[in-house]
Amino acid sequence: MQSFEKITQPKSGDQENDSLPTDYPSWKADEKQSFLWHQRILLSQYERFPALKKIDVIGLFLTVLNKKMDCLADEAPRHWKKAIHAHASVAEIRFVPAAETPFTGLFRGADYGLLRLSLTGNPADRGFAPGLAVKFFLDGQPSANFSALVSLDGQGKNYNFFANEFSNIVPVVNRLGPKLINLIFRRASHFPTKLDLQNLGVVRQDGQVETTPHYPLRLFLVPNDNVQFAETPPHDFRTDLATIAPGTSLFSVYGVDPANVSDDRVDQLEDRQNAQLMGSIETTSAFVASDYGDRRLFFRHQRFRNQ
Repeated sequence: MQSFEKITQPKSGDQENDSLPTDYPSWKADEKQSFLWHQRILLSQYERFPALKKIDVIGLFLTVLNKKMDCLADEAPRHWKKAIHAHASVAEIRFVPAAETPFTGLFRGADYGLLRLSLTGNPADRGFAPGLAVKFFLDGQPSANFSALVSLDGQGKNYNFFANEFSNIVPVVNRLGPKLINLIFRRASHFPTKLDLQNLGVVRQDGQVETTPHYPLRLFLVPNDNVQFAETPPHDFRTDLATIAPGTSLFSVYGVDPANVSDDRVDQLEDRQNAQLMGSIETTSAFVASDYGDRRLFFRHQRFRNQ
C-alpha cells in the first residue's frame, strides 16, 4: 500500500462539523475550486489508503436518493453516506473544447473543475467497476455536474482503470445485482441508467445564461492511449492514479447531438458512430485520495430529460 507525505491531517470530526463559507455560492469559479482543493481536499489527504468497501446495498436502499438529484451544493448534505463509490481519487481539471463545437455553455470551455475517479465497490467482491464524476465551477452559480460509468457490470478482472470508454448513459443489464441497484435508483428517476447533461449546456463559466442552449444527449469519454495501467495482478487503482502528472490529457470527449437521434432508445454502437469530438479533459493537478473527497465532496445527478 502506497503512503503519502502528511500535509495536515484534520482532527476526527473537524470536517464533519465544518461547512462551506456562507458567501461561497457567490464566489468566482476559480475561487471555489481553489478553496475546495487547498482547504478541504489537500488538508484531508490520506497518509494511507483506507480499505475499499463492498457496495452497501442496504445502505443504498435507505439513502434518500432524491437528494442526489435535487441538492445543488458542492458539499454533501449532513450525515450523507456513500453506499456506493465510497472511495476515490480527485484531481483538478479543465475542459478544452474542440474548434467550432455546436454545443453551448461549459462545452465551449471550462477552466475550473474537479474529477473524481472511483470504483463501485471492492473489486474483490464484484469485479473492477470504474466510475467517474465531473464538477465544473461557475461564477456565482451552482456547479454543473455529470457522472459516467463503463457499464453496470464493470470490466471483470481487468484492473486497468482506463481500459474502456465511459458514458453518462449505460445499457440495462439483465443480472440480479445490477437489476437490484437499478430498482433502488428508480425511486428517484424513471431512467436510472441515464443522466441528463442540460446543466452543462445552459450556463457559461462566467455565470451568464445561454439564450439558445444546445447540449449533447450523450457523452463518450475515451481514455488516452498513453495513460494506461496494468490489467493484472489485482492492485489499488489509487496507486495508479497518483502517478498521473498535472497537464495530462485523460479523455477525448465525444458527444451525440440530439438532432441526430430519432428516438429515446439506447443504441451503443449507433450512438458511438454518430458522436462527434467535443474536446478533451485535462488534469491541472495530481490525483489525491482524501477523506473530504470520499465523504463530503458532492456531485449532483441530473434526472434524464428534466423529469
